[in-house]
Amino acid sequence: IAALFLLIFSFTDKMFDRRFGEVLIYLPVVLICSAGFKFILVMLRAMQASLRYSVHMSVNSAAKLATALVFILVFAYQAEGILFGLALTSGVAFLWEVIRMARRWSPSMHHFNTRLSGKMLRFGMPLLGMVLLNLILSVSDRYLLQVFKDAAQVGVYSAGYRIAETGVYSIVLFLNLAAFPVLIQVFESEGEDRSKVLAKDLLAFYLVLLFPVVTGISILSEEIVAAMLGPEYHAARDLLPWVSAGIASMGLGLYYVKCFELKEKTNLIPFLYIGPALLNLLLNLWWIPRWGMQGAAVSTFVAYLCCLLLLVVSSRKLIRWKFPWSTAAKATVASLLMGIGLLLLPSVDNAWWSLGMKIAAGAAIYLLILVLMEKRIIHAAISLFTERTIETEVAK
Repeated sequence: IAALFLLIFSFTDKMFDRRFGEVLIYLPVVLICSAGFKFILVMLRAMQASLRYSVHMSVNSAAKLATALVFILVFAYQAEGILFGLALTSGVAFLWEVIRMARRWSPSMHHFNTRLSGKMLRFGMPLLGMVLLNLILSVSDRYLLQVFKDAAQVGVYSAGYRIAETGVYSIVLFLNLAAFPVLIQVFESEGEDRSKVLAKDLLAFYLVLLFPVVTGISILSEEIVAAMLGPEYHAARDLLPWVSAGIASMGLGLYYVKCFELKEKTNLIPFLYIGPALLNLLLNLWWIPRWGMQGAAVSTFVAYLCCLLLLVVSSRKLIRWKFPWSTAAKATVASLLMGIGLLLLPSVDNAWWSLGMKIAAGAAIYLLILVLMEKRIIHAAISLFTERTIETEVAK
């Protein structure tokens, strides 16, 4: 892919602004190093080396920023400094782990398996289509905002979207990293029936964690924007409820994507994302000229919700996950009571103190209510994500 990019760029470089072209030329190196870093993360996940995975993620995040600052402030690079920081930190981590793994496993071309490689391509390429369509779903609104409105609204929208996305997706990512390897192991060792029981608990954990997060972001949107962005981004407060609900719907859909992956029917997945991606584009074309940023946020939520419904209905033909309706109802009640408590809490002058106080109070209210209503799911959540329980689940 990097070589193809360079080949195309060599014939089209005159089409770009000179400064932009100078930056683009470094992208193949960034691509290779970033892909290598993603590769080792996948390997560490497969090995269930959670501590090493966490260390790499944390160190890489801090090192990218520090290295980029060194290139910019010390060596007087501009945008290239950021790309150099990305490439250097990811590349070093990739080489370190590859050497370490090579010493452990002694890889050789004699081990290359063409049949397995073909199977991996057939399994993985449709997932690439899903990622590309999901990218259209998540970023097209910014480009259309630029067309119909102005760059200032794009900046406010992007900032608000990023805050809501990070708050929700961090939970989604945590659950995916912890839960899906266990689900795959149980499915392959014990079969479909046992995986259904486990999937019901995993869905319950998701709802128990995501409902209060979405509720809290929605109610505290004004405090969040005031503390993290400032008064000039005040309009972003109206975006947070829609964006957080949309990302939560997207994360829930990933559980039903697993039905297609476990049954090795990934070729069906991209077709389920085409409709929502097109719907998002059409709704953006309709709503952004009328309602601006609010229209973009609502259209994203509607598209993600439609995608979730398509995945739920289609996945039932492969595996019928049992939805935890009882837990969903209890999490909803607890979240609503938490929301009422947050609305009754007074604010203080300092935005950060006010936000921190309300987050702590909301978490305490929610946990107290949940303990009274659903002790079992809390105990199961604590025990499931431990190494001993993973081994026990597989053994069962």
